[in-house]
Amino acid sequence: MKESILFRVLPAALFLTILLAPQAALAKSINCPKEPKANVPIASGEDYAGTNCVLHTPGDVDSFVFSANNGDTYQIIVAFQGGYNGTCMALYDPNGNEIFPNPGNPNNCTGDGDLVVTGKYKINLTMENNGSGGDYALSLERINPFPPDAQPVTLAHAVKGTLAPANEQITYTFNGFTSGTYMVSANFTGGYNGTCVYLYYPGSATPQAPPDQGCTGDGVFQFTFNPPQNGTYMVLLTGENDGSGGDYSFEVSCYLGTCPIGTATKTALTSSPNPSESGQAVTFTATVTSKKGSPADGETVAFMKGKTTLGTGTLSAGVATFTTSGLPVGTSSITAAYSGDLYFKPSKSKPVSQVVEAAGGKE
Repeated sequence: MKESILFRVLPAALFLTILLAPQAALAKSINCPKEPKANVPIASGEDYAGTNCVLHTPGDVDSFVFSANNGDTYQIIVAFQGGYNGTCMALYDPNGNEIFPNPGNPNNCTGDGDLVVTGKYKINLTMENNGSGGDYALSLERINPFPPDAQPVTLAHAVKGTLAPANEQITYTFNGFTSGTYMVSANFTGGYNGTCVYLYYPGSATPQAPPDQGCTGDGVFQFTFNPPQNGTYMVLLTGENDGSGGDYSFEVSCYLGTCPIGTATKTALTSSPNPSESGQAVTFTATVTSKKGSPADGETVAFMKGKTTLGTGTLSAGVATFTTSGLPVGTSSITAAYSGDLYFKPSKSKPVSQVVEAAGGKE
């Protein structure tokens, strides 16, 4: 059974939801590095689990780090995957202060608190009790603002997928209009575990209450809703109860009324200079086009390395730029993602291979 621990926040503060969930064996994920597992980077949309994700002794500590901005909402799910022992989590802010669990009760695996600092947070995983080891899975997802790894869906088009491990979090977005009634549905299509569905309104860090959330079991879960405002809505899928991953089919459709569909866009990306030297500033330029012209000035484009957002740029006449001098020596695959709006669909560029050479010589 999953247990939700809510981090209530002060105005303009970070907000974090933590789920500690017993889960069984996994089907696919990113395997943890071999020992020592210290300060392993994790980004929104990533899941660590596998043969190396294990705590061997009561003194074993595995640590992961992620960066968050003031005002963000993140959800962490720590899941038991097998073995003798469960897993406890401690969270440290960028100043090294322990903020979860309550420092006054270090043996408690649950609790809540406030996150008020922008920067890099550290997750420490330790064994819940004395005894032999236990396997775990760790999932991180940004909830608000909606994450860059969220996948836009087209109305009335089914999306098939697998949650593996079962604590994996997968997010989808779609544009909703007050003129329409929308149906959200998820079907169990195989595997061990059902799928749970959570709906988030624009700008909200809290999912809607039932009946606008629920789980499939080994059948179907669906609901209809009328958007209270025109905007982008998000649906988060994760596994139901204990067990390994499960297969699903997910769809959003226009049930009644008028549900406009945005214009398709294309995003193209270039970089200069390429190749570059270590420490040299590189400018990435994204151009967003469509048959009906460019999206409005002021909208944003995210520049990403894998699932990690390096930075954002603001559109002006369909062009957004981002400059960085922090890329490592070697070849980095960079993409640009336009998040879309009510009138233009999201799009993502083809990757650009940015080559960074060591200063004064080849990489």
